[in-house]
Amino acid sequence: MKIFIVSPNIDILITKNLKDKLTAIGCEIIYISDIKPLLEVTELYEGTEERILAIDPDFCNWRVENEVIEKIPNLKAIILQTDAFDWVDVSYCKEKEIPVVNLRGSSTEAVAEWALIMALNTARNIPKIVKNGWVQDYNLQGVELKDKAAGIIGMGRIGSRIAELVSGIGMNTQYWSRRQSNEEYKYVELGQLMKTSDVIFLALPLSHETKGMITSEMIDTMRKTAIFVSIVNHGIYDHEYLLNKTKNEEIFGYAFEEEGGKTFNNYEGNVWAGPALGWCTTESFRKNTELWVEATILASKGEFPTKVN
Repeated sequence: MKIFIVSPNIDILITKNLKDKLTAIGCEIIYISDIKPLLEVTELYEGTEERILAIDPDFCNWRVENEVIEKIPNLKAIILQTDAFDWVDVSYCKEKEIPVVNLRGSSTEAVAEWALIMALNTARNIPKIVKNGWVQDYNLQGVELKDKAAGIIGMGRIGSRIAELVSGIGMNTQYWSRRQSNEEYKYVELGQLMKTSDVIFLALPLSHETKGMITSEMIDTMRKTAIFVSIVNHGIYDHEYLLNKTKNEEIFGYAFEEEGGKTFNNYEGNVWAGPALGWCTTESFRKNTELWVEATILASKGEFPTKVN
């Protein structure tokens, strides 16, 4: 069996100890770090041996096309280096009987803390203050979050940790979730959450079920004083619609991540636009890589405990 470790960050991520663990399983380990289109990574397509693709989204700009998956011979599993799995067509892989495995829990704390940073920055009008040259302008008043209503959409690991953090600063927490329940916090229907929350935290993964789930009509019911914080793919809601709502001061603010990042000056109004670094801490980096290697080793044995399809 061949195992392809595909990442532009191999030297940073894969320590000698982790390389030794991979070598010990007795498979041929092939490291690919020079970024190029996946269809041009010829090593992936050579031979007929069984193979596993362990891939970092930074290598492929967060997209593995079906054409690539179809072309790789005898592909037995795809091991993603992320919790998110919307950058691979998992339904297509299921049809091809190719397990897709994600990593769970490696960045829970990092992302939850980042979401709180986003909310606090937006609440204090930091995007406008930055665009105003950091001038001491008393017209740019922020708002305090204590005693405000936090609405969390998605009560998985990250959503639950966000709930703990915002409750810790005195917010009143309510949530909506498709599957998970949490007796510590108040459950409300999604429409009610959108209407009654002062800060909305979107913590759902993008999937066929959640795509377009938050409609423009729902966004229109938000309070004029509300803040929308997204730590997920824009496909769940209308990104441009929220930008316009913020620009026109129909909501107080909008915070989101985007790949590559831009400056606040790219947007009008109280828009916090940050690079996709929510997961990136020393602790999560280490845990993420350890889980990635562990998942790859398990896949070589035919075990897929965190399969998403």
